Amino acid sequence: MSELEDMAMKIFNAYEDICLDKEKCKIFEELFDRFLTAVDKDGKAEPYDLIVQLGLLHPAEYDQMVKILKDQSLI
Repeated sequence: MSELEDMAMKIFNAYEDICLDKEKCKIFEELFDRFLTAVDKDGKAEPYDLIVQLGLLHPAEYDQMVKILKDQSLI
């Protein structure tokens, strides 16, 4: 598994684990809306797959999203 795939899994798992906390879940959803819509063609893809695509196709945006998640202590 690549470093990108590892981080995508870490983000996805953190999102799944944190969704019971409405405030933290809201942060994830806002970031996903902001960053993942660029790679979500049909609106049905799983966050993990979209995070990997974002990292491959838009590395600067991916890095920014990861930085925000780290700064917020969400991953």
